[in-house]
Amino acid sequence: MELKHEEELRRLIECVGIDKNIIEYIEELKKKRDYILSRKDFEEKLSLHNALGHKIRYLIYNLIRQKEMCICELNAILDLTQSTISHHVKILEQAGLIIGIKSGKFTHYQIKKEID
Repeated sequence: MELKHEEELRRLIECVGIDKNIIEYIEELKKKRDYILSRKDFEEKLSLHNALGHKIRYLIYNLIRQKEMCICELNAILDLTQSTISHHVKILEQAGLIIGIKSGKFTHYQIKKEID
């Protein structure tokens, strides 16, 4: 065993106060990790969280939750360029959180998937 590995194991044992086989304990933790990674909705939820993980996108999403909006409306209330807003809206759309509905030469965005 490498010295670094032994030091990590010692810290783990001290941290959690393990009174059983450390290798078995680590295997239990790995099973929990593998279960989370194997869930069908893992990638979808990750995509949603990544899309909403940016302050501006979270704000845009919540504004659209209150009222269907077009880029022009968002541009009027946010201190951002139209192209920046469009970029963020596109990410929200790709994540399946909002959907754009064409109305003449404008696109109005509405919530496609509710997230609390």
